[in-house]
Amino acid sequence: MLEGNKTYLRLMEEQDVPYKVKWVNDPEVRKTLNIEVPISEVGTKKWLLNVSLDNTRKDFIICDLNNNVPIGFGGFINIDLRYSKAEAYLVIGGKEYRGQGIGFEVKKLLTVYGFKELGINRIYSYMWAGNDKMIRLNEKLGYTVEGRLREDVFTNGEFRDRVMMSMLKKEYTGIF
Repeated sequence: MLEGNKTYLRLMEEQDVPYKVKWVNDPEVRKTLNIEVPISEVGTKKWLLNVSLDNTRKDFIICDLNNNVPIGFGGFINIDLRYSKAEAYLVIGGKEYRGQGIGFEVKKLLTVYGFKELGINRIYSYMWAGNDKMIRLNEKLGYTVEGRLREDVFTNGEFRDRVMMSMLKKEYTGIF
């Protein structure tokens, strides 16, 4: 379990499936994700069973530290120990929890976990170009914009640009 001042992260379990389905199917949340179609509880349970056995990812549920209520999800995908890198992601699903610095805290917890527990050298993330809040959050933590991937993904009938940001272990050391 990873714990901050406002939240804690624990590995995703079957009991969390309804939360994830609700959040991903929320149009406001889905527009920040690279997921077009609605997801179901049955499909998400199958997905969770498969990914829980996958050593190239770690999927966490974000919970409110005060009341243990799940408020989002995040973790790492594409964990590559050979090349010492992984892609971090996070979603704050509960609307009432947005804009309170929780995303910042969660990304910080994930960063510490990536460098200290996974022992990797590079953590990177993708976000839609124009998602200025997420870009600023990453910059505030010390992540660097590596570039803009032009028309990188075709979603909802259009090509969209993504921004790639990363932090190296040597940049992390001593920041927090």
